[in-house]
Amino acid sequence: MTEKTGWREKFILAVLVLLLLGGGVWRAIEHSKPQAELIQPAPEQPGAEQPELLELITVHVVGAVKNPGIYHLPAGSRVYEVIEVCGGFTGEADRESLNQARPLIDGEQIYVHITGEAPAHVPGALNSSAKININQASAKELTALPGIGDTRAQQIVAYRETHGFFTDIRDITDISGIGETTFNNIADLITIY
Repeated sequence: MTEKTGWREKFILAVLVLLLLGGGVWRAIEHSKPQAELIQPAPEQPGAEQPELLELITVHVVGAVKNPGIYHLPAGSRVYEVIEVCGGFTGEADRESLNQARPLIDGEQIYVHITGEAPAHVPGALNSSAKININQASAKELTALPGIGDTRAQQIVAYRETHGFFTDIRDITDISGIGETTFNNIADLITIY
């Protein structure tokens, strides 16, 4: 039995030596790899300009585009930019029915019509399914709203150009002469999307 014991001992000893050598080689390889360096942010210096965080908006693109869906873009992006991001128009897209230079609004839906398809919203039309977008309507279109004449319509457009898009329909009451009564009369007829 001493011969069998000797053979087993030699085999176990050989396996242990191989494990030790393998562990040593592995350790040497791991130590030779460059280690990640922890980078500490530079302390804020008074008067130093800090980089601005990028504000994103979310828009939903549907219709005749190659990859419809929800997209996140930097604030201030234009319609043509989101169309590029979603792969461009399909062959049947009516490119002229969409103002591609218009700035995007957070939370809006962009619908790209097929050529020959009737638009769902006719500017200035007042019916139960179509609302006037106070962020996009012209002064003439705004006069279709009850209680909004030429002067108020011009004030809405001027306010929008000075202060940017309305973020809530109630913001229209910030315009002089549009109080609660007027707002209540037009609330169901206006949108910001």
